Amino acid sequence: MRTKAGYILLIIFLMLPRGCTDWLHLEPESELTREEFWQSGDDVQAVVAGAYKEMAGMVEMLFKWGELRGDLMVPGANITSADRKIMDGFIYPENERNRWGQLYRAINFANTVLKFSPMVVERDQTFNENESRAFEAEALFIRSLCYFYLVRIFRDVPLVLEASENDAQDYYPAVSPEEEIFLQITEDLKVAVQGLPTSYGRLEYDKGRATKSAAYALMADVYLYFEKYQECTDACNQIINSGLYGMIDGEDWFMNFYPGNSNESIFEIQFDKDLDQINMLYRMFAPNPGDDTYPDGNDEFRVSPYFVKEYERYPSDRRGGNRTYMSYSGAGWYRFTTSHVLWKYVGTEGIPGTATGAIASGYRVGNKESDANWIIYRYPDILLLKAEALVQQGAFSEAVELVNMVRGRALIDLVADISSKNQLEDIILEERAKEFCGEGKRWFDLVRFGRRNDYERIDRFIEILADNKSYENAQIIRSKYSNPDSWYLPIHQDEIDQNNMLVQNPYYKNQ
Repeated sequence: MRTKAGYILLIIFLMLPRGCTDWLHLEPESELTREEFWQSGDDVQAVVAGAYKEMAGMVEMLFKWGELRGDLMVPGANITSADRKIMDGFIYPENERNRWGQLYRAINFANTVLKFSPMVVERDQTFNENESRAFEAEALFIRSLCYFYLVRIFRDVPLVLEASENDAQDYYPAVSPEEEIFLQITEDLKVAVQGLPTSYGRLEYDKGRATKSAAYALMADVYLYFEKYQECTDACNQIINSGLYGMIDGEDWFMNFYPGNSNESIFEIQFDKDLDQINMLYRMFAPNPGDDTYPDGNDEFRVSPYFVKEYERYPSDRRGGNRTYMSYSGAGWYRFTTSHVLWKYVGTEGIPGTATGAIASGYRVGNKESDANWIIYRYPDILLLKAEALVQQGAFSEAVELVNMVRGRALIDLVADISSKNQLEDIILEERAKEFCGEGKRWFDLVRFGRRNDYERIDRFIEILADNKSYENAQIIRSKYSNPDSWYLPIHQDEIDQNNMLVQNPYYKNQ
């Protein structure tokens, strides 16, 4: 940035209060939407940076929204009550995991950029329309990403497209149906992709800021979720045909997570402990021996032992033991059991061995100031999204080729040519689970699978979630998830109480 003004403004923005009511029905208290503060391109850049900062602050929730209701994680020793209830299927409107305030806060950052950036062009002679359009495109990408999370988590949500500006504005918006959210996202991304650069000329910007490829990746994901299969294929092809990405060698697979920003990365939220940018991932996943030895995490979640068996079916799988997960039987009470640590966000190397609690000789077991990036999209995701879309279009052989690219990199058996649609769907779903375990995608993959073609395979969706559960819990899951309304979280009760325009998900109305 060219002046200190941008830094000062950014600090002001990041100190704003956070809560469930941030941007839906709270009167504006900050300087963010006061026109006199938008005087230079530095101010625009600061607010865009603030939007990314908001996304970084959501990483813990992005993991939980994408994994708690899936089948790949199990509770650790110190899981919170709110998280355990979600994992066990006991979900009520008062649960803290139902709060959407941070997503709407990031949306409001984007909305302010879209409103004020064009005005700054007239005020700052060093800030031109091309620069403004590029920042606006980043804002559209961030807003679209936030709404895609919202529509998958809550389904029908308020569609807020204007910045919170004055007391006369409607701070009590009603919900919009998911179809309307979908149309808004896709229209925004069509505009965004035209204004975004292919590259910023700097690695951490190319991976940590919105690019054309990041927009196409999000576009492909959105189209697939809403069953627009040719559009999904076309968006994937934009990335595949760009020649900018590829899968790194299987032996180096762990480098996707440490140090991150690999050649297959398309968009990931950046952290850097040297700049005091530390995520919560290490804390959530690292073991806690309870005797002051290292590692010293919270042990909130572990990889399911049942899913570990799926990796062990292919001992050669480069993503399996010592990479996606690490078997741990260290100090303290861990001496009496073995757990499977989600190693992607704990380790610094994917290497053979078993973590033993303290710093073990011969290899490193992580560091408590973890700054592993949170990956939103990487190249294998695009290959498997396209494969999934091709299956729905009847192009089975081409889909198999794409699946085999991912399996071949992992050094596991290739899939023979298959003519069964259901079998191919199952293979792709399993492959995504192994490739992206713990990356916040599993629940969304399952919901996309379960709702497709008017809930054609809802029985299979339910059985996946009921597998490996106790008899009692399996019965609860079968009953609960037979109603697709239950696949979405309820709007938090605080929001319902304060905004009578909101309509609660019907599944939770009497809970």
